[in-house]
Amino acid sequence: MKSVIRQAVCIPVKDSTSRHSTTNGSLYGSGETAIILSNMDTNDQTEWDAVVEALVADDRMIVTYDYLQQQDDQSPVLEDVIAFVCAAGAKTVILVGASRGGVASINVAANTKDNHCILGVVALSAPIEYEGIVFYGKEELSRIKIPKLLINSEHDDGASDTREMFQLFDEPKELVFYPGDAHGTQLFTREHQAIITELQDFIAVATGGM
Repeated sequence: MKSVIRQAVCIPVKDSTSRHSTTNGSLYGSGETAIILSNMDTNDQTEWDAVVEALVADDRMIVTYDYLQQQDDQSPVLEDVIAFVCAAGAKTVILVGASRGGVASINVAANTKDNHCILGVVALSAPIEYEGIVFYGKEELSRIKIPKLLINSEHDDGASDTREMFQLFDEPKELVFYPGDAHGTQLFTREHQAIITELQDFIAVATGGM
């Protein structure tokens, strides 16, 4: 990513179960729209490097960040990241998450009271449940009125969850499946340009061409 300048940032967090008051993040670009990229359970920000350069644009910032600890629902940290980008000048937000990050993105879109700034949510290989923990059902998913994009591979272990989630969502919604069994950001390896195009088109629709 030679043409995109990365700025290391410390993002304030309020998670009372953590020993930390900040988490490490990366900020690319600036503007009134922020795209927040939430990690898989690998908790590796660099997995987003494959798409960051393509998503940065005039009047748009991209943010990646670390989870503070191993837990299934990272919604509280994501809420703090939203507060951070809003303090940095963002007026609107698009959430993009892979696997565990997709769970956080969907939960925040469904349950955060102050979510009027969220214009759209994208989830790659996000499960409905994991090891007996159900993250959301029809009631929660039906609260999300903004555009939604679900992406997965046809033979991913969570493909059936992706199909079920799509059925539970109200419009507007879009579902994209790719061949193979790649999970989350692993999809970038084989479907790099196709996913970039999907994300760019989704962002254009969600922002109304802003």
